[in-house]
Amino acid sequence: TLLKTVLGQIEPLDGYARLGASLKIGYFAQVHTDLDPEHSVLDTILEAENLPLGEARSFLARFLFTGDDVFKRICDLSGGERSRVALAKLVLQRANFLLLDEPTNHLDIASQEVLEAVMDSFPGTILLVTHDRYLVDRLATQLWVIEPQDQALHVFEGTWAEYVQVQSQEADTDPARQVKDKWSEAQREARREEKRARREQEERQLRTA
Repeated sequence: TLLKTVLGQIEPLDGYARLGASLKIGYFAQVHTDLDPEHSVLDTILEAENLPLGEARSFLARFLFTGDDVFKRICDLSGGERSRVALAKLVLQRANFLLLDEPTNHLDIASQEVLEAVMDSFPGTILLVTHDRYLVDRLATQLWVIEPQDQALHVFEGTWAEYVQVQSQEADTDPARQVKDKWSEAQREARREEKRARREQEERQLRTA
């Protein structure tokens, strides 16, 4: 609802939404319905921006599309691959304000790493809606948190780690919060283990190649 309000797709429930005149919005949806299923990866990028062929292929390599992969049709791609194409199109829009709706949903580790790298280097503002605490911990500098106790929006200036630290006193006396924080740390550690395992597998493949 928040992202649709910012995009002007629905009216605010209360008050008003006003966007700056110089704002250029890029939107990364959960479902990428704007991709033509019959077009190739390369054609999709060339339609977004008329790049020289070599430059377009080099650009796509940043999103892990190399060799004949650039000629795959969108309808033949996995969910993670489609997300990488959508992300590549988003970069070409040269927006200064990104709206990201659960961007890591259904992504494989490789696609998650591409997404994180693009967002980490983005010079503008990102409004990120996600349940992925690892991603929040990696990128966010301001948190809008809806606490289950009062269902109210709380704005916190800082990272997720800093937010957890500030909440630690409550955690000492609140068993439910202790469980949530332990689950959050377990999720981050699981993501780190997945990435370590993937890198080790790639190194083994290189040694045997």
